[in-house]
Amino acid sequence: MSDNDLTKPDPSPRQLSRTERIGIYGGTFSPVHSGHIRAANCFLDCVGLDRLYMVPTALPPHKAAVDGASDADRLEMLRLAIADDRAGKLEVSDWEISRQGKSYTIYTLEHFTKPERELYMLVGTDMFLTLDKWYRAADIFRLATITLMRRENDRSLDAVIDECRRRYAEDFGARIVVIDRAPFEVSSTELRRRISSGDSLEGLIPDPVAGYIKKNRLYTNSKSRI
Repeated sequence: MSDNDLTKPDPSPRQLSRTERIGIYGGTFSPVHSGHIRAANCFLDCVGLDRLYMVPTALPPHKAAVDGASDADRLEMLRLAIADDRAGKLEVSDWEISRQGKSYTIYTLEHFTKPERELYMLVGTDMFLTLDKWYRAADIFRLATITLMRRENDRSLDAVIDECRRRYAEDFGARIVVIDRAPFEVSSTELRRRISSGDSLEGLIPDPVAGYIKKNRLYTNSKSRI
């Protein structure tokens, strides 16, 4: 070791630490489908996330009964869907399902907030356009960078979205990222109809999830909508 090495100052804690980018992707995921997984991977790559939590929302008992999948089923299907995540960045969280009481988005963000973390919350267009009406909206904008993933091809919404971005920035100091991507024309509602009718699910649902649905006879009489 040289004299020069001895005189170098130790790195400060600030130099050694790095903010961890955490993504929050909430939804009913009933069932989780290939569109959800593509969106999750796009979210990871486009924002440069270190970890992405997929957080299924809690459903009231009557809703779960109509949908044909329990909270435990939805959690297991999500785990099966991300089982081949080689990067190890996708994780399923049962926090909203396990907690008691109403499941507001702000509570979930507060749960995942830590000093060394930077949160990003994924939303679709419909959600984005009404965010300022959500419970404790100001705190939502304070705790997370809102990541809008556009899954529709309706360019007539461009002006409306731009106006919301401007207003959210002025009123709340919002940090907003927009991801434009080709739409994936599948919905959980349509998939439940296909399952009930015995139609093919090829390419629409990860194979392990399709196997779980078949084995447990889920959604065989589904008539609900998300």
